[in-house]
Formats: sequence, C-alpha cells, structure tokens
Amino acid sequence: MLHECEEHGYYRGETCPICNNNGKFLMNERELSSLSRIMAGALRHFPEKLGLMMDGKGWVDISSLIEAIGTSRSGFNWLRVHHIEALAETDPRGRYQIDGGMIRATYGHTIDVDPSDLPLAEIDEFFYPVTEEEADIVVEGGLHPTDRKKVHLSGSIEKAVEAGRVRTEDPLILKIDGKKAKKDGLNIYHAGTDVYLTDEIDPKYISKVDEKEIKKFLKKDK
Repeated sequence: MLHECEEHGYYRGETCPICNNNGKFLMNERELSSLSRIMAGALRHFPEKLGLMMDGKGWVDISSLIEAIGTSRSGFNWLRVHHIEALAETDPRGRYQIDGGMIRATYGHTIDVDPSDLPLAEIDEFFYPVTEEEADIVVEGGLHPTDRKKVHLSGSIEKAVEAGRVRTEDPLILKIDGKKAKKDGLNIYHAGTDVYLTDEIDPKYISKVDEKEIKKFLKKDK
C-alpha cells in the first residue's frame, strides 16, 4: 500500500513509519505493482512503445508519462503527478530520479543512456555475483555488459548474493578493486540504493571472494 503522511510525506505500508498515523491512501498493492512494471518498462527498455520522448540521459517528462500510461493502459485514468512522485520516492532500490518535472530510471537499461551525470561512487570495493561456470571466465576475461548496457555492481557481499540468487541458489561472488580501478581512470557511478554502474571491468581488478565469507550471507531455502 502506498500512502502520504501529512507531516512526513510518502510511505509504503499501512501507517506512517515515523508517527504511526494513518496517511492519505494513494495506491493499493495491485496498482503499485502494476504501475511499477509499466514504469520500469517505459523508462528502461521501450519508451517508444508508449510514445515517450527520452533524452540521452534517460529523462522523460512526467506529464507525458502520465498521459501515455493513462491512454495505453486501462484502469489508470486516476494517475497524477503525486502518484509518480510517491512511487519513485519510496522505491526501496532507488531505481528512479525526479528533477524539474522529469523522471528517469537510474539503472537497468537495455537502451543506450548516458549515466555520466550520476554521482561517482564513494566506496572502494564492489562485488558481482556469478555462477560457478562463469567465475573463471570473468576472472580471466573481465566484466562486460550482457543483457544490459552497463555493468551493474553491488556495494556489499550481501547485496551481491541477493542479486545472484535470482539466477542461482549459491552464487559465487567476485570482488572488484574499485580504489585501483578509479585511480586508473575508470568511472563508477552510484545509480541506486546499492547499485553501481560502469562500462566494463578489466580482469586485473577482479578477484574471487572466499566461499566461507560468502556463506555467511547465503540463506538456504529449507
């Protein structure tokens, strides 16, 4: 559920996590999930399907997005600017950015988008999940974009494990020496709550994380 607290702003859940009061209702779970999928598709993969004009850095006009969703998807005639703002501001992964009446997805693109106006990463270690079959290939050949336009890194082993478990139950985790890579001129951008983007990672910056350390974060499904 998505609500707005008069004092503390937008939040997800039944009551405001700060004051515990009931806020103004904005969206139920079904509407929130549906709108999230539509926005992710439009802002990451196929803006042209909704007739949206996107600039080179991924920005689209919020009013145009609302109009496009309202005319192309049934059941969204109620959609207004504050609904989009609420979804973006409360997104737990920090997938969206709003500025001056414009909105964009900050990562996950399969279309060409220039992320160079995102903040540079301030941390020096990054992590990337792989399968057992991929590990040696990546350590020897480096990291390159596959299904997305940029290499997506995590800022912790725990988050890398979470990302990796989408593909395999027991992911192996690679560590990237970001301090050395950045010193050598590689730009790594902070794109989400715990997502970092770059063009590619040379193998000289990559090593394997000890499996004992990984197992601290792996939670087996019993």
